[in-house]
Amino acid sequence: MNFAEKPMSTLFKKITHYPTLEAAFARVQENAGCRGSDGVSITRFAYHLERNLRDLSNSLHRQTYQPFPLMRFPIPKRSGGQRFLSVPTVRDRIAQTAAFLTTREIFEAEFETMSHGYRAGRGVGTAIQQIKKWRDQGYRHAVDADIDSYFDNVPHDLLLKKLGKLLPDEPQILSLFQKWIAVEVYDGQRIWRLQKGIPQGSVTSPALANLFLDTLDETLMGLGLKLVRYADDFLVLTKSEKEADDAYELTDMVLEDLQLDLNPLKTKIVSFDSGFKFLGAIFLYDTIYLPYHEKRKRNQAPKLPRPLTLRSYLEMRDKHE
Repeated sequence: MNFAEKPMSTLFKKITHYPTLEAAFARVQENAGCRGSDGVSITRFAYHLERNLRDLSNSLHRQTYQPFPLMRFPIPKRSGGQRFLSVPTVRDRIAQTAAFLTTREIFEAEFETMSHGYRAGRGVGTAIQQIKKWRDQGYRHAVDADIDSYFDNVPHDLLLKKLGKLLPDEPQILSLFQKWIAVEVYDGQRIWRLQKGIPQGSVTSPALANLFLDTLDETLMGLGLKLVRYADDFLVLTKSEKEADDAYELTDMVLEDLQLDLNPLKTKIVSFDSGFKFLGAIFLYDTIYLPYHEKRKRNQAPKLPRPLTLRSYLEMRDKHE
């Protein structure tokens, strides 16, 4: 999808301004995190902070900016096994954070009240309170839904259409998001370009994940269903088991239109009388056993791929094209 060139908007100019990038760097620094695929850590980037931010500002303003490949590596999951993070370089994290800070109010205005993940002032606690509200109003059954590998399967064309409707007069900002969505990935052995999915580890991914599922929220809400969603985990609450069965089918149909699937092994009909677990809390009858957060053990530092030099990047890209 190509976004036609137009005069720069005030919003896009704000992303490119030095003070915005300076605020974005402060946020990236506060969040810490590892180096990127280029080998540059936050500390190293900060050695020549003004020069680096000026260079980034100029490349964004001139629209010559190109992201470096994401660095993909495994980290252990609490439940066992592992998942993969795909982390941008520090430079790209700053650019993404600048875009996030500039556009977050536009994204927020689009989201529904039943969406609780990755949003300021919302979280597991507000999701649990909303579930309690519907339970107390007689919604005693639910579809405990699991989208099959959600972050890996989001279709780029539909996501970009959603972004186009959200930011119809911002072609330069849309171009940035397009670059971050269809980005290259490096795992130490090869480089490839994402054909679908939202990379877990990128600054903009949470907002994009919520935006794509906003269609699910609006559709189910329009059908009169009670939905409580935290990222890709959600409950559809009903007053009877039969209504829950119908809600299961409706949810499956809506996700099919989004080119996503429910995981049949993990999606199930539950009830407060039989008890179920959601977002770490246990719901049984009229009692909620809140999640207990154990002190996290310090995990062994992940093994990161070797830094990608410009020469090795070009050689590897040519090899796999």
